[in-house]
Amino acid sequence: MKRLSIILILLFAAAGASAQPRLDLRLLKSNTPAYYYYQLYFATFCGDSVIYDLRKEQLILEEEFGRIDTFDFQIDRLASPSRNTCYEIVLAFDNSSSVGADLPSVINAGRAFVDTMSKSCDNASIISFDDLPTVRTFLTGDRDALRGAIDAMSVSGRRALYDGISAGVTTLYTGGTARVQAVLAFTTGNDNSSGTNLNQLLEDVRQYGIRVFIIALGSSLDETPLRTLCTESGGIFYRANSPDDLVPMYENFVGFIQREYDEHRIIRRTKDVTMLNLHIRMRLEACSDSVWATRIFNQLPVTAVSPPSAAVNIRLGQSYPNPVSRSTEVRFQFTLADAGSVRLDLFDLLGRHVATVLDEDLAPGAHAAKYSPASLKPGFYIYRLGSGTEFHSGKLTVIE
Repeated sequence: MKRLSIILILLFAAAGASAQPRLDLRLLKSNTPAYYYYQLYFATFCGDSVIYDLRKEQLILEEEFGRIDTFDFQIDRLASPSRNTCYEIVLAFDNSSSVGADLPSVINAGRAFVDTMSKSCDNASIISFDDLPTVRTFLTGDRDALRGAIDAMSVSGRRALYDGISAGVTTLYTGGTARVQAVLAFTTGNDNSSGTNLNQLLEDVRQYGIRVFIIALGSSLDETPLRTLCTESGGIFYRANSPDDLVPMYENFVGFIQREYDEHRIIRRTKDVTMLNLHIRMRLEACSDSVWATRIFNQLPVTAVSPPSAAVNIRLGQSYPNPVSRSTEVRFQFTLADAGSVRLDLFDLLGRHVATVLDEDLAPGAHAAKYSPASLKPGFYIYRLGSGTEFHSGKLTVIE
């Protein structure tokens, strides 16, 4: 009997521990100075269960200089389990050589996502990234085209993760129209081939309001920059423990984005026009307990912790002008530390080779390669500069 009592006590204790409140402050959108208010997106939980029936009385909101009166903010949208919103999403897949034998699991996960898309207004784009990103399909609701693009992936090369996500952001803000937009990227490690860096990518996702979610598989990666990218864009970083986790994770994400991330939204008027470094502190009372969450939004610049870089022989400068008119010559600037063979290639967003701008043996020092884009269609291109085993890339915009 005594043993049974101990077991019951432990069970009740475990049940109580699993129902602790949780509060995630995810995204702050600042509106134009003409309005002077922000939108705060956040999620509330009891254990792992989303709290949908949230009441304003359960919240305490504070900013840097103290508590905000309940009359000075309002919950203008509650999370809903029945919300079924149309969305646009870019599925970006790591198909570098490190994916290896896990590629079939990755393909199955992508197909599972497409199979779960339920509304005709839901659109997706498929991008894969190795040395360079390849846009396999632009935004479309054609499920067969999406499956075919996923099936066509094969493994090779290094991992241009940031360039892949950047291509996804470009795809959404140039061709998308839906209110809910996101990039869901799968990776087996950190970026090791992109010309885009983390701060450049953060500027883009903030400017265009596109959220980044990352699913990571593998132990040999530094989560810090990946979590930073997700958190600062309003997304979430997920860790897959094995390839078998991928299919359910992708299937569950469909409902998650349809429900608009299970988030509530607060509107708050403020006198702060810039809304940079805005300190938000919120308390949630739920599950017979309470919890505080604190976050400073819109911190600039964001500095990511990354492993020390190896010595470089070639440094890629700015292309100028960028954007460039088809009637104007563009200059690609770079510097060599040592003499060597240098090649500069231009690709479109589908990964197709467009032009070889330069392929020469050069002396150390500063150089500029000139190119006329007269034969190119207006749009976005990726240029790749290489010397030996070292490569750098950047984005070029061509206009009429």
